[in-house]
This record gives sequence, C-alpha cells and structure tokens, in this order.
Amino acid sequence: MSWRRRLWRCGGAGHAWLSVRPSRSSSVSGGRGAIRVCGLSRRAVANLVALPCSGPIQMENPYKDPPKRCVLCGINVDYKNVQLLSQFVSPYTGSIYGRHITGLCNKKQKEITKAIKRAHVFGFMPVMFKNPQFLTDPKLCNIKYPE
Repeated sequence: MSWRRRLWRCGGAGHAWLSVRPSRSSSVSGGRGAIRVCGLSRRAVANLVALPCSGPIQMENPYKDPPKRCVLCGINVDYKNVQLLSQFVSPYTGSIYGRHITGLCNKKQKEITKAIKRAHVFGFMPVMFKNPQFLTDPKLCNIKYPE
C-alpha cells in the first residue's frame, strides 16, 4: 500500500498544518488504515481534532485601493500664494473647479474658494482667466479637457 500524504488544517492556536497519513503498524495504531499524525497518540489526535476550528484567517483585501487623502491636508492655504491657487482655476474661464474635480475635502475646498475670491479682490489673481505664467505648471488635480 502506498503512503498518501494529505494536508489537514486543524483549529487551535497557531493554525498548524499537519501531515496526515495512513499507518502501517497495526499494533500502535489499532488496525490497518488508521491515522497517525506526526507521531501523536490516538487520544492526542482526537483532542487535537476536537478543538473548534476558527475558520479562514481574516486579512485585509490586498486589492483594495488605499484611502484617498486630500492633497492640501496639512498645508496652509493663503490668498497670497497665487501659484497654488491657480491650480484650482480653469485656464479658459477663470472659474473655480468643484470638489468632484479637485478631490479636496470639504474644509480645504472652502478655504481654497475663499482664498481665490480674496486674491481676486486684492488684485493678486486675474478674474476671467488663469495667469499665463502658471499655464505650464504640473496639475495637482486630474482635470481632463476634451480635445
């Protein structure tokens, strides 16, 4: 008779994988085809199997996207920082992008809006278009223009 190896998941601490095989010696195992587990006695095997199985191991989803963070959280927004503020203004119309485009949290979106309006009033930023000096800056938010 050939020895067959099976992997058997047991419950309990450590969740050890045990090698289970049929035994050849009838005197130790109590008959042909009885199961011996890593040299343990029959009673030890019965106690080992009687432990409640905890089921599959819980782990985080490896395919889950990392939580989205606001780009400006932790950065002070000031109306005098025109280069930062111009990232959230349309280059053609001068309108302020909304939250669904910028990806900012509610608090920072309100701060950006107030700072842009304040910069308009004090004359730091043009109202109807984006300053041409900042047109080549890298984009902070994912804005796609139809071509």
